[in-house]
Amino acid sequence: MRYVLSLAEQGMGSLITLGVNLWLIRNGQAASYGVYVFWFSIAWVLSTAQFTLCVVHLTSLPSGPDRLAERREPERVLTTVTLAILAVTALGIAGADAVLGARGSTFHEPAAILFIPAFLAYQFVRAFAFSRGRVTLAASLTGGVLLLSVLGLGADYLGGSAPDAARVLLIVGSAYGLSAIVILGLIEPTLRPMVHRASLLRYARNVRSSGWIALGAGSNEVTGRLYSFMVSDWFGSQALARLSAVQVVIRPAWIIASAWSSIGFPRMATLRADNDRRGIVTTVVTGAVGMSALSALWSVAVILAWPLVSARVYRGQYADIGMLAYLWGGNVILGSVAIALNTAILAIGEYRKLALIDLAGAIACCASMALLLQRYDYPASIMATLLGQATQIALMAWFLSWRLSVDRPMAMGVNAFAAQQD
Repeated sequence: MRYVLSLAEQGMGSLITLGVNLWLIRNGQAASYGVYVFWFSIAWVLSTAQFTLCVVHLTSLPSGPDRLAERREPERVLTTVTLAILAVTALGIAGADAVLGARGSTFHEPAAILFIPAFLAYQFVRAFAFSRGRVTLAASLTGGVLLLSVLGLGADYLGGSAPDAARVLLIVGSAYGLSAIVILGLIEPTLRPMVHRASLLRYARNVRSSGWIALGAGSNEVTGRLYSFMVSDWFGSQALARLSAVQVVIRPAWIIASAWSSIGFPRMATLRADNDRRGIVTTVVTGAVGMSALSALWSVAVILAWPLVSARVYRGQYADIGMLAYLWGGNVILGSVAIALNTAILAIGEYRKLALIDLAGAIACCASMALLLQRYDYPASIMATLLGQATQIALMAWFLSWRLSVDRPMAMGVNAFAAQQD
């Protein structure tokens, strides 16, 4: 049931993003849509930074009713860090927008000053709910954003206003912010920021691990997105359009893995704190097998339904996809295994080792793509991506099996920030 709720939460999150984009594309002006995409892209970049500085440490805390006292100080510290991130972000966006306004840029939009901090607050509260095992509240949070956004945008449209970036950013940003405040109050009504110097210094000592997390995240981005730059440069926009048209329909399978990760991460963090190595292995194997099977089923469904997809979604275009759907299906299947192993290594706090493994995967992807595209057509770019993923999986599986067999304490102590990461 927890997984079903997590899957529903992921689906609602994807629906918010897709719905807002389609709303502006179909009903707004192209220039206004470009402004929204610009600021939303910045929000996602900043959320990656927030993940490395805060969210991954929050999710790494052991969960359960008997762990609340153990979690209290780290939660307060991370709340303080989040408030600082929100304040710096608001000031930075205000300054950047003022510069854009002074230059007469079309991307000048003061509504971003509300939208981006509200989006980051939502990401923190969502991670807080999952880290506490409060999956229902996490789903309620995203459901609340979806409901408020639909009501707000609908009322704005019925009022006679054509959708534009300013109102969309204000309406959706308000939905993110209000939902985050309400759900955080339900999760922990007594939560207060931490101003104790010693606790903040312990967190500051642990921040160095965030650099390794950022390196790993960046390496994964290279492995996952390099094909788009290489194919567009070597083969042109038509080839990239064919690759993307198939990937867009296969990509929902990633929701399966993301939903599992949201509940698997806190679960394995708790098992780590209990030094339960067998439990971690069982969780990883179950997650990898289950996610891979569901991703394979989705991929097969897309392949079988492609004539209908081509006719209805793409208006008769891309009818002949050849091996593309099979290759992208392999991508999401391998990605499911990689996410399970990646989540386990993050949960046991081996950030440096994981970053180096992800870097090795990115190097393997870059090297193989450069070689393959010199001899073969653009579908070879997906094969290079698969080779990068396979490298990551092999190294992660080897490292995890070794790490869990070594007689070395798994738990990081009562205060997660008192421990030094490798």
